[in-house]
Amino acid sequence: MFRRLAILTSAAAIAGAASIGLLAATASADPGCPDVHWMGAAGSGERGAEATSNGGMGRVVFQSFNAMKELVERDGRTITAEAVEYPATPVPADGGLLDWADFMGSVDAGAAALGGQYASFAARCPSTKVVLAGYSQGAMVVHRNLHALAASPNLAASLLIADGDRLPVDSTINIGSAASVPGAGKGVAQDWPILAHAPAALPVALGSKTISVCDRGDAVCDYDEESEDSESVMATAVAIHTGYDISTRSGQAWTSLLHQLLGPAPAANPLVLAGNEAIHSSPENSQS
Repeated sequence: MFRRLAILTSAAAIAGAASIGLLAATASADPGCPDVHWMGAAGSGERGAEATSNGGMGRVVFQSFNAMKELVERDGRTITAEAVEYPATPVPADGGLLDWADFMGSVDAGAAALGGQYASFAARCPSTKVVLAGYSQGAMVVHRNLHALAASPNLAASLLIADGDRLPVDSTINIGSAASVPGAGKGVAQDWPILAHAPAALPVALGSKTISVCDRGDAVCDYDEESEDSESVMATAVAIHTGYDISTRSGQAWTSLLHQLLGPAPAANPLVLAGNEAIHSSPENSQS
């Protein structure tokens, strides 16, 4: 049993979902509210020395934010971001019972932190569209909040990269090589769902705005019980898990889809457009 727990723990952080008390978004919006707000959850060990260089979100999630920022600003919208403030405890070397408990505590802390940060932001900016994104342990932190956020008008889209809670039959928008193989892409937590407190499938309305990225053979989101008996197979699985990059074909696909889930940018004020047209066509601005 302890070996099983160690394997499970070393692949992904597992904990029960935190309950979220959503604040009613009835207050007037802060005048500084953006059109879009990104909340990013780092993976295991990514909030140590890397935190400063990657905005506290980890490499993959921060890359994804920068790509989304470019698309959002291109269509005239504003976007801000914040990292989920949680330990993102590194993968334990031995996976003993205490390490297992520490890892569970990290994901619990992440789920609670995201819930609190989301509620606080939604109360301040009730009209802003929010995108949640997480990688590995961070994807689980995001995933375990989604059911509680289903009714939130702010939630526009979610991005789960290498999610240990992934269900092959879920209603999510699936990207990556695991999506092309029927039944593939079961998260490590779903191997022992009761022990791991893995979440159930998402409602279709929520799954349709949740992108789940998983490549075949990933140690976390495409867990294979038999791989734990082979060091070489496990090494390959870990390499796949750490190989996600925004510059890849699937990386470009998930960025584009996230942008589409935001919907079209609000139309510019027609009076402003008319005024600008009058300025550009006035005699003072026409060439002789």
